[in-house]
Amino acid sequence: MARLRKAYAVSIRGYSEPAIIHAPREGKAKGVCLYNLMDVGWGAKEALLAMSVRRSPSHDILLPDEHRLVSELSEEERGIVQHAYGKSGSNQIGYRSHYCTDPGDMRLLRLAWEFGLFSGPCGEKAYGETPYWSGAFFYLTGLGRDVARSMLPTYCGE
Repeated sequence: MARLRKAYAVSIRGYSEPAIIHAPREGKAKGVCLYNLMDVGWGAKEALLAMSVRRSPSHDILLPDEHRLVSELSEEERGIVQHAYGKSGSNQIGYRSHYCTDPGDMRLLRLAWEFGLFSGPCGEKAYGETPYWSGAFFYLTGLGRDVARSMLPTYCGE
């Protein structure tokens, strides 16, 4: 059964667009927004008086249950898949789909050929250029993205 990441629209008086915060309940969404406002210099009382929170189901995110392949991956391999998907810190939406390493990296070759989570190595002569390093790019397949998405926690900080 899919997991629901609930969305709340937090409006701040004087700003045109509400912030969309994903949280398990309204109070948590308000707390996240309060923390962010205080971080940029708002006073707590001022911020609380200026904000209003409402449920925003149109911004909810459905996350799948853990994929059956996750149990077959080591912690290191899970980290590679999540890194390739773009999960880092509080950014847990997946903003990329690649991993750059040596073309003979046995971890990536295993994830590509044994599990089908990556394609590659790809690039000119199996090498790609990054600002400080040259290496092969391995790209997440559809299955790889599904597995990575299934490893995301329902909410940040879990």
